[in-house]
Amino acid sequence: MKRISTAILMGLWALVLLADTDRGVDLYRQGKYAEAQSELSKVVQGNPDDARAQRFLGLALVELHKPGDAQPYLAKANDLEPGGDSKLALARLYIEQKDLDKAESAMEGAEGEELNYVRGLLQFNRQRFNEAISSFESYLKDHPNQPYAHYYAGLAYNGAKRPDKMLSQFDMFLKLKPDAPEARKVRAVLSTGR
Repeated sequence: MKRISTAILMGLWALVLLADTDRGVDLYRQGKYAEAQSELSKVVQGNPDDARAQRFLGLALVELHKPGDAQPYLAKANDLEPGGDSKLALARLYIEQKDLDKAESAMEGAEGEELNYVRGLLQFNRQRFNEAISSFESYLKDHPNQPYAHYYAGLAYNGAKRPDKMLSQFDMFLKLKPDAPEARKVRAVLSTGR
């Protein structure tokens, strides 16, 4: 009887940890990176072998422009679950660190739902604007509410000298994330129309 009770408690504890991971991932996907960091930090403290929590905690830190803090979490996620999503997360880290060759290497064999977004970031940073536009637009077909995909698509359209498309992407970015740190500059661009 005691063994069964212990097994049930362990199963319930696993469900609680899973729910916290899911909540943290949802916060990340909503662009609430500081809240995601807080939630996922708790999960990682309680379960350091949760590769998904490690990966999304690292990604939240990357989005908060803290790549040095993100690196150990993304490395741990890759140790626990090498390849696929972990490679994609590492590529995102390397892009933030402006190590584009390392990012491109990490992209080989990378997979995940944010593949086109990360590919677009890499292409944008390499100033391959038309390729970046294609990647961002492909990503936005399935993720129309991801504000930073609109933001970076707008920057790519600007690089490709297509101001009309830039303005529509920036407008969508502001609708989705009016309180973003970049919002003030984007509003200035929209007010001048260029």
